[in-house]
Amino acid sequence: IAFQRDMEQRASKFGGGNLTVPVQRLTDFVEGKVSSTVPSSSYRLGVKSAPCHELYPEPMTKALRDAVSNHFEKVMPGFLNEEALLHGVETRTSSPVRVVRDPKTLQATGIHNLFPAGEGAGFAGGIVSAAVDGLVVGEGVLEVLHDGEGKISPLKSVSKSVGFNY
Repeated sequence: IAFQRDMEQRASKFGGGNLTVPVQRLTDFVEGKVSSTVPSSSYRLGVKSAPCHELYPEPMTKALRDAVSNHFEKVMPGFLNEEALLHGVETRTSSPVRVVRDPKTLQATGIHNLFPAGEGAGFAGGIVSAAVDGLVVGEGVLEVLHDGEGKISPLKSVSKSVGFNY
């Protein structure tokens, strides 16, 4: 948490406060220089050119530069270009809780018909992986509700606390 807080404070300082985000052209980040101009951004509260390459500890910055230059650019030619704008810094803390689930049925261990999914249950680290996990768990729910003949079994309908059966 202390590392996260430090990065957020540094980014705030680099952006000048008031939720203005420090930005840097990706090419300048790789070269280690402040961008003299920056392209427009969809971030509504404002951006400010800043030395984003100085936000993180050097080993982390080096790893990011290597990833951009030697990996992303090879897989996605054109990724590293003058118009690519790096916004710094996004931090978050995911839930330290992980609800244990059966790897085959995807149900919570010891709790029948509870299907923990996504970031809050400890199975994802962001919106995309949470969506994917939701799809996978949704298929698990269908398996439980499936009657074996391609239909949802009406016998498996259960009353929930919301006041109706589903």
